[in-house]
Amino acid sequence: MRPGADLSPAGLATLIAATLAALDLRDVTLVGNDTGGALCQITAADHPERIGRLVLTNCDAYRNFFPPAFRPLQALPYIPGAIALFARLAGTGPARRSMNVLTTDPIPKDLYDGWIVGLRDADVRRDLAKVLRGITSKETMRAIGVLRRWDRPALIIWGRSDRFFKPAFAERLAADIPGARLEWLQGAHTFTPLDAPDRLASRIAEFTRAGVAG
Repeated sequence: MRPGADLSPAGLATLIAATLAALDLRDVTLVGNDTGGALCQITAADHPERIGRLVLTNCDAYRNFFPPAFRPLQALPYIPGAIALFARLAGTGPARRSMNVLTTDPIPKDLYDGWIVGLRDADVRRDLAKVLRGITSKETMRAIGVLRRWDRPALIIWGRSDRFFKPAFAERLAADIPGARLEWLQGAHTFTPLDAPDRLASRIAEFTRAGVAG
């Protein structure tokens, strides 16, 4: 990104909305997982114009942005050299294996390596620091306040085995977002697109088709 880019949660939501506008996409089904789910909530709250349906799977919500286990990451931008050290450590075997708490099966090395390759770039590390500094549960709390008046279809589809975004968050989102449908993915953890890709995709497709038909 440009050095002056706004990479706060609200700024990232604006980028998502700008992408939809640049591609002239309308009646979009916006799907979010993990931190992306928080950004989808903020996008739907602040920029609903092109969004037709909202799908949230295991993700940050309410005051759980980040979950307590990951909040130490937010201190990294304030410690000289910490982001660069984090980038080096992220490529090690122990770091990769530590991410397996987010999935049912171990994350393939080639997939994980693709996630972190950008950290070799100093500008990417600068942007990461900006994102981490901007994370605040004030944004997710503000978003859910708006989404309590959401007037479009919503699907909450949640992996029941998640230890960071527990089922209670799914139940609370489903209760707060009017008309939201709640479905469970048995055996799935945080990264539902990895743990249950076929089940997740088929349910999203079914939800989208029903919304279009309706």
